Amino acid sequence: MSSPKKPVERAEPVWPVLDKEQVDRLDVCLLGEKCFSLVRRTDGWGVVQHGWNGTVEADLKKVNSLLDVLAQDKALRFMGRIADPVPAEYGFEAPRVRIAAGGGQELAISVGSEDPSGEGFYALNSKEEDSLFLLGEKFVNRCGFPAEYYYNLHLASGKPDEVVSISLGHGGSFSWTLVRKDGSFMFSFPASLGGKQAGGSEVDLFLHSLLEVPAKGLVSGIPNKESRTLLNIEISLSGKKVETLEILEPGDGEKFYFARSSSQSGYLVLSKEHYEQLDKQAFAMQQRNVVSIATGMLGSVRVVQGNQTFTGIKSDKSWINFEDKKPLLGIDMSLWRLNELKFEAEPKASLSETSEKVMDLELMDDNGARVVKVSFYSDPELPDGQCWLSLGDGSGYYPVSDKLLEDLQGQIPLRK
Repeated sequence: MSSPKKPVERAEPVWPVLDKEQVDRLDVCLLGEKCFSLVRRTDGWGVVQHGWNGTVEADLKKVNSLLDVLAQDKALRFMGRIADPVPAEYGFEAPRVRIAAGGGQELAISVGSEDPSGEGFYALNSKEEDSLFLLGEKFVNRCGFPAEYYYNLHLASGKPDEVVSISLGHGGSFSWTLVRKDGSFMFSFPASLGGKQAGGSEVDLFLHSLLEVPAKGLVSGIPNKESRTLLNIEISLSGKKVETLEILEPGDGEKFYFARSSSQSGYLVLSKEHYEQLDKQAFAMQQRNVVSIATGMLGSVRVVQGNQTFTGIKSDKSWINFEDKKPLLGIDMSLWRLNELKFEAEPKASLSETSEKVMDLELMDDNGARVVKVSFYSDPELPDGQCWLSLGDGSGYYPVSDKLLEDLQGQIPLRK
């Protein structure tokens, strides 16, 4: 005798998830905000919104974060069936978030009011139209960002290691051009600097400010469209892609700058500090280190100041006074700082009558052969905090910071 069949009970509805690779468009409406759309493009995503003539380039990480929420996150729980019309207590007449996904897979969700316990927010979706769900606060918050949150605020697209040339000008024509050669950048323009090495740290900082530091914001228009161009930058990337940036003169009393980028619609908003990080003369981009020595190969140092001489020698990787064999601290740091010392203006062929020699510093190898001799000169005509440095090789006299000279004077135990 067969048993009577039991009716099949339908399982509780499950909050649907998206296949984010199938989604080509996300329409987002937030309570109190204008609706906008995130649209997939061949090279990424764009933000489409009212009042903008073009599509704004979107930050791919932020778009992917929203897609991940819709593809992975689940509801806290199914709350039960609801009647039509939906009771006003759930807040769907004026939902806090509405998102509609389109493309190869479609889904619409609507987030209403917070439940009385504060545990989460009521939500509906187009796959289970009569089913009420509870979404967690984290889920809802990650879906509740306005259009400007998704803007790509980088001044130009590309990575520093993809850059093959950099050109910068003031008001239109270029003032200098750097070209990457064997991993380093060299000047190709102006002719007076052709073939000279650019400073590695200076180039790194410039590219960081250009490619990795975001702008403060993005606007569709500016008050004065006739603003003249203060700074124009062009970079060429591997693959023959070219990116351009124009920074415009700020209006009266404005503390920020507007910029037009070839990789973005509208006008980027830059702080004064950001602008100054990019406004570099050719001089500032030069390799300005005066001395380059392998400090590990040194065996002794000799300091001559006036009629006094001091000698330090290296013993078992540490420095000691030649006379009393007492340890000398800070010599390696001073030698490192000597290598890092940069000239603050173009060198001169001769010194004025107001200059006066203060110190000679000789560096010798293990065999006592001179590696380099550095002479420091004071000069009241120099700006405060500077002195002259000479290598005695005919390359000229370099204006440098006098901090190293002062530290050496305090560090070397010369007789008073």
